[in-house]
Amino acid sequence: MESDLSLINKIKNDNDGGCLEELINRHSGIYVYIVDKYTKNKNSCLNRDFILDDKDYVIYQSALSYKPEKNSKFSTFLANQTKWKCLNAINNVRNKPTTSIDRVYGKISDEDNSHEILCKMEAFDCFNKMLEEENDPRVKKIIDIRYNTTNTKLVPWRIVSKEMDLSIQGCINIHNRFIKKVKQQFDNNYVQ
Repeated sequence: MESDLSLINKIKNDNDGGCLEELINRHSGIYVYIVDKYTKNKNSCLNRDFILDDKDYVIYQSALSYKPEKNSKFSTFLANQTKWKCLNAINNVRNKPTTSIDRVYGKISDEDNSHEILCKMEAFDCFNKMLEEENDPRVKKIIDIRYNTTNTKLVPWRIVSKEMDLSIQGCINIHNRFIKKVKQQFDNNYVQ
């Protein structure tokens, strides 16, 4: 059986999807255990399923950012990353009120921050325009599968990869490449 460090090096250096799957299989239990510690409480404001949907992505990101020279095992590092994901989600729920898109559109003319809302709408339009102009049809399909849902939850990467018939890591790489291109476009054209 290959060591975690060997698997992580193959993920970092060779983009090995098989090694990522093995790492996910080995360490999913740790992720679920930590998430359960923060979501099983009846007073918890977190949605357990929402946090669990990103399990594969968090393990992938943890593998990429893991530094063995820090003298900690990958399982400990992943547990800490998961803990911080949960704590950040709790802060986001507490500090950021949620609202529907209808309320946002209804407030445009009423609010003093209508300029900010218009900027966000313009950014959203620019994002959609770039998506339409994108040459790689996989990008459109990945964005559509991941974000165009009937509820507010993101579709998990494992489902996206299954529908695309690509590895999880491949889908994440295609997605991130497009998002980076959009951010560069915003940085070039929209200075606030």
